[in-house]
Amino acid sequence: MIKDDEAKIILFCINCNAETPHTVTYIGDYLKSIQCDNCLKKVEIDRRHLRTVFAEDFIDRILSKPHRMSQDFKEAMAYLVPFLPKRLLKEPKKVIKEIIEVLRKKSEE
Repeated sequence: MIKDDEAKIILFCINCNAETPHTVTYIGDYLKSIQCDNCLKKVEIDRRHLRTVFAEDFIDRILSKPHRMSQDFKEAMAYLVPFLPKRLLKEPKKVIKEIIEVLRKKSEE
């Protein structure tokens, strides 16, 4: 069973309109609630809502990953092109064939 931990910190309370001591409660490594020790106003974290928000963000990141990777690749290529051998740019088909042959030979060994 995960133990609840509490910590005392000074935060600005919008209810008191001042910096006051607060009790912060954790469940394991996760924030559970924050309570003002002066006015006893308590804010609890709704884990279901957080899961929904994080799930949406995760899905957005997965769906945008191919685009972000292609952008990164374009930027990397723009930086590397001046350093590549001219032959690689002039004869890409021949170079690709040579690379495939080398890889096949290595996999056969």
